[in-house]
Amino acid sequence: MRTAAGQDFLEFCAAEGDVGKVIERFVEAIGVFGFTASAGGAWAGAGGTRSHRFYFNNWPKDWFESYMANGFMEIDPMILEARRRMTPFLWTEMVDARTFNLEGAVVTAAAKAYGWAEVMGIPIHGPSSYQGLVSLASLKPVTMTAAERALVRAMAVAVHDKAYESVGFGLSNRSPVLLTLREADCMRWVAAGKTDAEIGIILGIAPATVHYHVENVKKKAGTRSRSEAVALLTLAGSV
Repeated sequence: MRTAAGQDFLEFCAAEGDVGKVIERFVEAIGVFGFTASAGGAWAGAGGTRSHRFYFNNWPKDWFESYMANGFMEIDPMILEARRRMTPFLWTEMVDARTFNLEGAVVTAAAKAYGWAEVMGIPIHGPSSYQGLVSLASLKPVTMTAAERALVRAMAVAVHDKAYESVGFGLSNRSPVLLTLREADCMRWVAAGKTDAEIGIILGIAPATVHYHVENVKKKAGTRSRSEAVALLTLAGSV
C-alpha cells in the first residue's frame, strides 16, 4: 500500500501543473506512511542576510504559532542538521548528533511536550548556498523499510522541485526582486562565476555596463555582495 501510494504521487506530480493540488496529494500520500504533518521550504544566505521561503506548511496551528513566536526556526536542530547532511534522517536517530546536543535543546523539549513522536527531515541542497528542507512529523512512532524511506525522499524532492519551479509561489520574508531582462542575463552569468569582462564578451556589452546592472541588482536586493544577491535570486527561482 505504501509503495503504491508513493508511486501514484510521483506520477501525479509529474503530470499535474497546479502546485496546490500537488501539495494536497503529497499530504495525503505521506499519511499512508504514518506522517500527519509536513512542511517544506528553503533558505539562502548567511547570518542576518539569510532569507527563507515557505512552500507549504500544514503543521497544527497552535504548534506552528508557538514555534514561530519563540524563534525556534533559528535554533531548530532539524534545520541545523539538514544543513550538514545529504540524506534523510529521523529525529529519533539523531539524539547523538552534535546539533541535537549543543543547539536547540529547548526546541526538542517543546516538541516532546507537544507530543511529537517522530520527525523526518529530507535535506535538499542547491546552487549559491540554496538549502531546502521537507520535514514530516507524527504524533505516533513511525517505522519504515529502507526502500520506503527512499520512496519518501523521492516524493519530498518531487514536491519541493515543483514548488520551487513556480516562481513567486509560497511565502518569503523578503519581497521579490524584479529584474529587467538585461539584469537577469547578467546575474545568471554572475551565478556561473563569470567576471564582468567575461559577461561583457558573452552578452556583447561593455564590462562597465555589466557592472552597472549588477550593482543595480544589489541595490534592489538590499545586499552588499554579488554572492548574497545571487543567493536571494536563487531562492526565488529567478536565476
